[in-house]
Amino acid sequence: MARTSLRATAIYCLAIWAAIWLLFMLIRFSSFDIRVIPGIGPVMLVALVVAVAAPIVAIGIACAALVRQPKALLNWLTLGCAIATCVGQAILFTVTKWM
Repeated sequence: MARTSLRATAIYCLAIWAAIWLLFMLIRFSSFDIRVIPGIGPVMLVALVVAVAAPIVAIGIACAALVRQPKALLNWLTLGCAIATCVGQAILFTVTKWM
């Protein structure tokens, strides 16, 4: 396994997280009503689960990359971004009253 593949995988997890949250924000602020689409409920629920789990997975993968190559600054940066994403998402979920 290449040394940068773990770091790239963690970055891909964070990119997937960002894409899903961008999709959620576009749906929220657009006038398009997705509730009329048959079967959209389970799809959006799976997207929410993926968005919640992606930062946690990214933290684990970034830690594995850091163990393999502890002196690489990009590994530390990826881990920091993953932790910031997870903390920001936790703050967002605790502040909002929709759950």
